[in-house]
Amino acid sequence: MTGSKEIGVVTIHLPGVNKVRKRQKDGTVRVHYYHRATKTKLPDDPTSTEFITRLNELNAQMDAKPAAGAAPGTIAALIEHYRGSQEFKGLRDKTRRDYTRYLEVIREEWGKNRVAGIDREAVLNLRDAFQDTPRTANYVMAVLRLLLTFAVDRPSVYGLKHNPASRPKKLKTGDGHRPWEEGEIAAFRAHWRLGTVERTAFEIGLNTGQRGEDIIAMERVHIGADGSIAVAQEKTGARVWVPQSLDLMAALAAWDKAQAERVSAVEAAGKPVPLAMRRMLLTTETGRAFKVDRFRHVMIGAYQDVGGLHAGLESGGVTTHGLRYTAATILHELGNDWDTIASITGHETVQMVRKYTAKKRKAKVAIASLDKARKGAKGGPDGNLK
Repeated sequence: MTGSKEIGVVTIHLPGVNKVRKRQKDGTVRVHYYHRATKTKLPDDPTSTEFITRLNELNAQMDAKPAAGAAPGTIAALIEHYRGSQEFKGLRDKTRRDYTRYLEVIREEWGKNRVAGIDREAVLNLRDAFQDTPRTANYVMAVLRLLLTFAVDRPSVYGLKHNPASRPKKLKTGDGHRPWEEGEIAAFRAHWRLGTVERTAFEIGLNTGQRGEDIIAMERVHIGADGSIAVAQEKTGARVWVPQSLDLMAALAAWDKAQAERVSAVEAAGKPVPLAMRRMLLTTETGRAFKVDRFRHVMIGAYQDVGGLHAGLESGGVTTHGLRYTAATILHELGNDWDTIASITGHETVQMVRKYTAKKRKAKVAIASLDKARKGAKGGPDGNLK
């Protein structure tokens, strides 16, 4: 039914508006108006400026050009609009990749939902749908908040006046990435021999403190005459110079030997040698440059192959990112000041390691106090009276 409103002898026709009559508990009848295409409730008074403005906004939303087949005004259309904007294109490559991953999660869950109908309860329901993986839940919320802010800034297109994803309560995630323990490092080295992709990547991460995306971006020309490795950090854009440790020198020497054998095998087969084998510091077994996802899967598999090595962020196990914290911890234990460590691993990593070393120091003090108390007691070391 097309809505209409009579004022005296004048009837106002409202095309595209449904009029619904609902009887109240007191017996009176109340009329509600809805935008037919979007099913969005309109203000109660169809003669008001607010009503006409909202109706025009929703009609403009429907007139907008569909994005990649997505229905206008939907979350799917909003995602495509955002990804085509300069706000998204201006982000760093790593940030765009991360956002894209979670935008696809939002699209899969909510793609057909209308942006104008999203409320706070729906946002919290989406967060709780990922409560078994709280870090994913929190990241989905962070990306959703940015996405809906983009929509709020375009009210005539999406009809959203307030961001329902503004500052949602985060789920608890535990302690996050942590440094590797000495026994875990030893177990990994015992399993993966020098010269393998897995061991080489591990040693680069452990001895340079760089992120995975920075490790796979390292080129041979980045190694200076003094042996230091110059690398521009993808996330921050900062260029750092990292001196090579003896462990890293041994790992790269073994890798160069294994890589030379691969190059010889390719040439002997009469095939062209992949450019990455001569250019990149680290490649796949087949000599191709690593992509971020491929590198992540290789390293996860490498950790899982080591017997007794507990892996995975959600379960508190070892991670590639944890090698950054391990490198910073080792540098600290060797007497380097925090400013020097920050120049290599970054300030965020240093802040985390300072907290970690403080906890470790307090634990050592507590154990030392306990041992001292036991020595002063009459009982023996096993707690039994002599």
